[in-house]
Amino acid sequence: MRVFITTTSILFIALCAFAQNPSQQLAKGFVFHDTNENRIKEDAEKGIPEVAVSNGLDIVLTDENGAYEIPVPDDAVIFVIKPRDWMTPLNEDNLPQFYYLHKPNGYPKNFRYKGVEPTGDLPDEINFPLYPEESAKSYKVVVFGDPQPYNIEQIDFLADDIISELIGKHELEFGITMGDIVGDNLNLFSPINQAVAKLGIPWYNVLGNHDINYMAPTDKLSDETFVSVYGPATYAFVYGDVHFIVVDNVIHESVAGSRRYVGGLRPDQFEFVSNYLDMVPKNHLIVLNMHIPLVQHGESFRQSDQKKLFDLLKEFPNTLSISAHSHVHNNGFFHQDSTDWQQAKPHHHFNVGTTSGSWWNGMRNEVDVPHTLMRDGTPNGYSFITFNGTDYVIDWKVAGSPAGHRMNIHRPRSIVANQLDTVLLTVNFFNGSEQSKLEYRIKGISGWKAMEKVDKYDPYYLKIDQRWKRFKEIKLREKWQETFTAGETPPGTPMPEPRISTHLWEASIGSDFPVGRHVIEVRAKDRYGRVFTEVSTLRVVKE
Repeated sequence: MRVFITTTSILFIALCAFAQNPSQQLAKGFVFHDTNENRIKEDAEKGIPEVAVSNGLDIVLTDENGAYEIPVPDDAVIFVIKPRDWMTPLNEDNLPQFYYLHKPNGYPKNFRYKGVEPTGDLPDEINFPLYPEESAKSYKVVVFGDPQPYNIEQIDFLADDIISELIGKHELEFGITMGDIVGDNLNLFSPINQAVAKLGIPWYNVLGNHDINYMAPTDKLSDETFVSVYGPATYAFVYGDVHFIVVDNVIHESVAGSRRYVGGLRPDQFEFVSNYLDMVPKNHLIVLNMHIPLVQHGESFRQSDQKKLFDLLKEFPNTLSISAHSHVHNNGFFHQDSTDWQQAKPHHHFNVGTTSGSWWNGMRNEVDVPHTLMRDGTPNGYSFITFNGTDYVIDWKVAGSPAGHRMNIHRPRSIVANQLDTVLLTVNFFNGSEQSKLEYRIKGISGWKAMEKVDKYDPYYLKIDQRWKRFKEIKLREKWQETFTAGETPPGTPMPEPRISTHLWEASIGSDFPVGRHVIEVRAKDRYGRVFTEVSTLRVVKE
């Protein structure tokens, strides 16, 4: 354990660690109020005390003059942990500039994508400018899952489908992408950053499995290109009483060229998280941000590592973790009696849906953007999270739809009166969970009746899947490729196999209705106690 709360002990222990490992150097400098915003510490500019600075493992606090000292190896990122009521500088793409890269030797030259160029000797001082920014108790952030463009056209899709409708949303405090910023082509970091920057808010980033350098011989080196653009892949920052801890949880197989990975954390990452949590008041909210989701069963995220994370959080009553990766939208809960979670209050793990939907696949719509529904029937889009102290509310916004579009209602368009007892009404309540309640009624005919939560495929996505299988049978794509002219684009690309949805509700409504057109009304109550209603119609014909 190497975190030290008093500044006197910080400097003493840091020097001891340095003495025990003479191959390390000692970085020092100031965290200061950059009053003229030129990012250079001048004599008249005061240091800021009690600000955390890290080398990715150890954490020290600045003294009463804003000074710090911390040991660093030859390959390190030194960074400030943005405190409440202060903000770091932003670059031209609105990426927070809170770090200094110390890599004297640069990145391995066999990498396909560039990393950090040789940085030379450690400077005499590494100073971090901050600007005062009063923290609001209540604020809203926007969360992207897996934009994952494989080419520049797919960045255009993101800009047209997502970015354009978010421009001017001045109530947003910041945004964050939960990994798979790009799809293997790391040269696309720059153009996607330029697109997202148009939102005009600070933007944080999580490393995903499609953002790593596959030529890396070790996991630690796999984030080289990411680090050269975004800074450390494991870090933290604070807004109000909320501590956002970002972890690179993609463990790359230590074989150059391998694309294999597993979800988990290295020992140095666990030590950083542990050290940071030692500094955090127990009644604050901890938000863990990662790419690969925590799972109830299986080893896609190493169970032993998940247990270690839960051990670190056991004394924090207010927690949330967020991931992406799976291209489905899901609100999961870890319970004390059935998982390694150690508190009576379940831990909420939010796997955010994706901006790219099903990897920008599907038929192109009227503005030439794919209708890229996710495999669980959730339309592509993004999340808003509203924080109020240590409370939060999560919403899913469907791209290109009104804010009130919260669910899709599936039913036959017409039925024969008094013929079937098993007419099925299915509702996909996109942001629903085990803590939601759904009811329906036939207006003017029945009262409210409960619906049953089920784990099944989304009915509409099954139809889409059947269509694409039929397209494949008749070789539609091959026929198109035989006849298209230069410059034309195909009408669409195949959708992936469906996945079980965790937010479907069903009810058998029967067919005992008068002939005519009837209104089906669905009422959904979410985990926050809010109630949403949407309607559909049903045509009933004679026997």
